[in-house]
Amino acid sequence: MTATLHASPDAAAPGPAPEVDDERHNRKVALAATLRLFARLGYEFGFNGHLTVREPGSDELFWANPWQVPFGRVRVSDLLLVDASGTIVRGPAGAAVSGFASQHVLHSARPDAVAVVHVHSPYGFTWASQPRVLDPLTTDAALIHGLQAVHEDFGLVGEGRRTTADSLGPTAKVLIQRGHGFITVGRSLPEAAFYFIAAERAAKAQLLLEAAGRGERIAESLLGKWTLTPELAEQHYQPHLQQVLHDEPDVLS
Repeated sequence: MTATLHASPDAAAPGPAPEVDDERHNRKVALAATLRLFARLGYEFGFNGHLTVREPGSDELFWANPWQVPFGRVRVSDLLLVDASGTIVRGPAGAAVSGFASQHVLHSARPDAVAVVHVHSPYGFTWASQPRVLDPLTTDAALIHGLQAVHEDFGLVGEGRRTTADSLGPTAKVLIQRGHGFITVGRSLPEAAFYFIAAERAAKAQLLLEAAGRGERIAESLLGKWTLTPELAEQHYQPHLQQVLHDEPDVLS
């Protein structure tokens, strides 16, 4: 079991400018709502799964989901502020966080990794047993063409072993870990979350097509038309976000 760190309820809260307050609120709302959405999508498995987003204006503070709180019940007020070591500096009394060290590796390696998403989704974990990049067999799968990397050394350490940051490299947005599913990164939680949804959908499609003995790559000349940019990923995610906020307004409490 991953070690957990517990909240210090009396820790002082930062006091930044109003625009930072607004951006913090937006990031926390997106994080809590994404957890609700992932519960709907069946991405939750036990207490596994870590979503983190950087505190605005800081390289050393991050918002994270609380350990052992069901994704479908997380509220904005439940989120935890942790420092680079994983120590909770703001959060409900008795709260705990898990798995932050693996998230921080990517936050610290990539300035654009404002958000990091890793949950134990069913098709992502099945696909990762191979592992290899997903093929653009449909236009939906083509959304992440050219944005993927593979991490062969999950769980292995020592000389010659690559970290997740090594494998992700400077530009990939979706990391396929051997035996351990997907990690996605983005300049925002909506961007990283939509990459994750797109990868899970692509994995399901390819597994079904290969099981049926079918599947043909989209022509290379068309792929550039479909591959996501950060802006497009964020735009694609907005209907998901708005639906959760409409259906479950208590997420804002």
